[in-house]
Amino acid sequence: MYGKTVILLVALAAVSAIPYSEYQYDPEVQDVYEELSPEEIYEIHRIRRSLQGGAPNFPQPSQQNGGWQVSPDLGRDDKGNTRGQIEIQNKGKDHDFNAGWGKVIRGPNKAKPTWHVGGTYRW
Repeated sequence: MYGKTVILLVALAAVSAIPYSEYQYDPEVQDVYEELSPEEIYEIHRIRRSLQGGAPNFPQPSQQNGGWQVSPDLGRDDKGNTRGQIEIQNKGKDHDFNAGWGKVIRGPNKAKPTWHVGGTYRW
């Protein structure tokens, strides 16, 4: 049984193998890669971390017509507690939705996270 399996695997490998001519590398072929100038490389790989002064403003969705509002916050109090929290709201014509999550990350009041979810529907 073992010999038949080996023969089957060898035959399968031989049938599915790529011809030797496909393995040849020719550096003169221009379609293989594209040379980029340093400026083009910078534009492709540039990472924008934050908007700088004088940068264009991007419009935010209007909260009067509905839309999601996400409010993350990280703060510290007088007792040395560092608290992280996030609030999410969606206000529409006939509904309001809100949810929140918070946790004291570091400090004497460190505990399990707290959360809430709520909403209203207007008839």
